[in-house]
Amino acid sequence: MAETQRVQMARPRLEAHLDRIAEGGVALIAGSSGYGKSSAVAAWASRSPQPTRWIRASTRLHHALALAVDEDDGARLPRLSRAIRRRHSLETCTAALNADLASPFGCMNLVLDGVDALVATSEGLDFLRRIVERNPDTSRVVLIGRRNAALRLAMAESKRPIVEIGALDLRVSPLQTRQIAESRGLTAEGNRLEQARRDAAGNGGAVAVWAAQASGALPRGELEDFIRRDVVGESAATLERLVSDAGDRPDEMALQCLWSEGLLIAPADRDELGSEQWQVPAMIAQALNIPQSVTGAEVQRRYIDAPQLQIHVTSRVAHIHDLGPLTLEVEGRVVEGAAIRPRSLALLLYLATRPRQTATREEVIDALWPDAEESAGLNSLNQAIFHLRRTIDPHYDEAAATNSATPYVRHEGEVVSLHPELVRFDSAILNERLDHSQANARTEELEALLESYRGPFGVELPFESWVATYRGSLEIGLLSLLERAVLAAYEMGDLDRAIDLSARAARIDPADGGLLERLAILLDEDGATVSARRAARRALLLLDDLSIAPNPQLRRISGGQDPSSQ
Repeated sequence: MAETQRVQMARPRLEAHLDRIAEGGVALIAGSSGYGKSSAVAAWASRSPQPTRWIRASTRLHHALALAVDEDDGARLPRLSRAIRRRHSLETCTAALNADLASPFGCMNLVLDGVDALVATSEGLDFLRRIVERNPDTSRVVLIGRRNAALRLAMAESKRPIVEIGALDLRVSPLQTRQIAESRGLTAEGNRLEQARRDAAGNGGAVAVWAAQASGALPRGELEDFIRRDVVGESAATLERLVSDAGDRPDEMALQCLWSEGLLIAPADRDELGSEQWQVPAMIAQALNIPQSVTGAEVQRRYIDAPQLQIHVTSRVAHIHDLGPLTLEVEGRVVEGAAIRPRSLALLLYLATRPRQTATREEVIDALWPDAEESAGLNSLNQAIFHLRRTIDPHYDEAAATNSATPYVRHEGEVVSLHPELVRFDSAILNERLDHSQANARTEELEALLESYRGPFGVELPFESWVATYRGSLEIGLLSLLERAVLAAYEMGDLDRAIDLSARAARIDPADGGLLERLAILLDEDGATVSARRAARRALLLLDDLSIAPNPQLRRISGGQDPSSQ
């Protein structure tokens, strides 16, 4: 296989279904093992703007809730945490979980994995019904499990919209396998793909892990933790089978063809919805011009009418998402920061820090190329502008020849700037909101600010002083608002709200021992001993690095141990 071939980890079809979940909605993913359902949901959740919490319902339910609380660390499930800590009944714990889901400040994705095990017991079925029949709120619930008639009964009284994702949405037949291979010019790969299908049956998560390792692009965050903990442990035999006959190189071509379709292949007769007649997903059928209904080996050619012409109006405004890993979005295209040339990326970020996104040539050169000779610095600047224009507008050269180019990047005389009406930065929007909220932010304003802060500014250039200065100004403004909100919530007796805001502040600046100290004290007051001890020990480490004497109460909460000795 050519070295340029990469295994694609995206699951576009399944994720498209998940993206359809309305606020407060429910998704039911039901089908046999082998489709990588859980790992696909974890990948989707890692890109969701809302936080995600998992309950692995295949274990004993009370233990599963306790594990979810421990992983949450008191941030999003404070009421459930208190109920578990005080050993309340399962009914009380369920009510506490519903209260956390309904919190106006706690919108989240809740994933219940292995729900077919829940409906096997009366208490599990009652728990599931209480979750799906709760009063409307904004949290989304995703249920994953094998198809089971009791699951449909449990969903019957749901008060919210349900997105059902079944085997027909997940599988591809052996016939389709060959057709997909042929459409890609891989006529000799049909049998190998079918062998991969047989080897992968029942090991969807293992295939996801293997594909990530083969491409050298292991996922990060929640997905990585989920895969390491729940999938890799017992998958060695499966991973060994998913290699070529020589046994020394993985068959990436086969997996590429399987995975790039956004699904794995499983035979219909092994699925709970098994049938002699297989339905080809409409999207695949239309893309490959193949019939949607397939019976045995017979194929009756069916032509699909062309869809009605739809006019999509795209905005010329370039949106720069520069809080967290940078992405550029313009006219329906998305460009990752890693794909932008370093000089152009540095110029883009530098102009984001400037008033009205404007700087003189001398200021830009001094900031980005301080050691360069004048001519070399000017050449670097011109190159950066050249490539940045073409990154934002791939057709810039043709448009410039007819004087019709969109002026995203302007270089006029001694001044370099970005058009203020055509280039919008998330950091600038956050700054504007902070300026309007400095006095006393209302609850909804504070929530909007926190939702817009996806991560620190300029993560691609962590050592530049101008990046640190601008990032610090954003964080100080946001943290000062949070501090006032924490104090207000505490004075009103809303300890859950105070803990939630303190935890979010600590995530904004995890190196601030003072923020962790306050979080530890609040958690201790709430009785969350384990979470408080964990936060206290992290705070002690940070304060010790700065030679700051800690609060004696912090030492007590940590258990009286020196965390640096552990």
